[in-house]
Amino acid sequence: MIFTRSFIIIAMINFMVMMAYYLLFIVSGPYAHEHFNASPSSAGLVAGLMLVGCLAGRFATGGILHRVGFSKILLIGIVIYTASMLLYLAADNLPALMGVRFLSGVGVGCIGTVTTTLVAYLIPPNQVGQGIGYFSLSTILALALGPFLGMLLMQYLPYWLIFLLCSGFGIISLLTAMTLKIPPDAVPDGVKNARPASAFHLHNYLDFKVVPLALVVLLVAVCYGSLQAFLSFYARELNMVHAASFFFLLYATVIFVSRPIAGKIFDRKGANHIIYPSLILTACGFVALGLTQTTLVFLLSGILLGVGIGNFQSTAQAAALKIVPKTRMGQATSTFFIFLDLGIGTGPYLLGVAIPHIGYRNLFFLLAAISAVCLLAYYAAHGKLHGEKHDKNQAHE
Repeated sequence: MIFTRSFIIIAMINFMVMMAYYLLFIVSGPYAHEHFNASPSSAGLVAGLMLVGCLAGRFATGGILHRVGFSKILLIGIVIYTASMLLYLAADNLPALMGVRFLSGVGVGCIGTVTTTLVAYLIPPNQVGQGIGYFSLSTILALALGPFLGMLLMQYLPYWLIFLLCSGFGIISLLTAMTLKIPPDAVPDGVKNARPASAFHLHNYLDFKVVPLALVVLLVAVCYGSLQAFLSFYARELNMVHAASFFFLLYATVIFVSRPIAGKIFDRKGANHIIYPSLILTACGFVALGLTQTTLVFLLSGILLGVGIGNFQSTAQAAALKIVPKTRMGQATSTFFIFLDLGIGTGPYLLGVAIPHIGYRNLFFLLAAISAVCLLAYYAAHGKLHGEKHDKNQAHE
């Protein structure tokens, strides 16, 4: 059974944390630009630093999660996250704001490693694709409401009130986490009784079987991070700010509808049946965004990117878990999200440097080209090695 009490509570926590996360990802760039006169590249760095913090949080958590305990790490992460929300009010210069963004990311990284790893243990092995797909819907709801609220609230509320609202989500998450009871048989004995290794051993934090696939995830994440960081600027340039509020709403809606279907296809036929079409749709979505002249095309690109990037992410995560035995799920999850966060965090800064020279429209054409390269990269890293049936019979035995 997928929908247990623990599964639902974890999904609720993930939803609240990620909603504030996506809201602030949209808000932080314009806030840095308006209050501290940040350049597009610096504004992208401010937006992306939270992801770099996530990277640090996930890297640290992946190796100690099973020794310290899921509940303790979850509570620590939520406390760090909530405190950082309040520190936005005290950040009075750009470096301070960058520090707060990094600290917020550390909290999210800790929380995300706990929730995604624990959910992987709770899902029946023959329903991994569906289970991950259903759990990821909590992120999709957050992705729908977070950017939508961010775009909307920036038009009507002062930034300090938005930061207080996000701290409220953190407090509710903390109270919810206190009600979580992890089933005693959720974590395999091989994990609970594992002997501690050196804290500096990379094997504690990463699973190298997952790295080739994770490198492809990194490239897709560069595209997604740049989309999040610069869409609001592009929408202002096109005089489509109102439409931009609904871009992520449509983006999330199509993922919400398509992910359960994609999860079933993954469980029956394997990752290739989802990932190849997803990457093609992602490239098409960025081309449509670059060609945008009307609101209709602008919103159509959101639909294409939702089906593309949204289903790639959940399918790649499920595929990563299929590569490793259950006793390595924590490290596999950590590896996957470390590369995901690294891509989302560094993409806006690296590509933001090019914006003054190529403009936002050409930026999205560049992202389409990167998405096309990901097709070949995925084939080389995972697709040709893991056939249609191979993913289903991998290392959960």
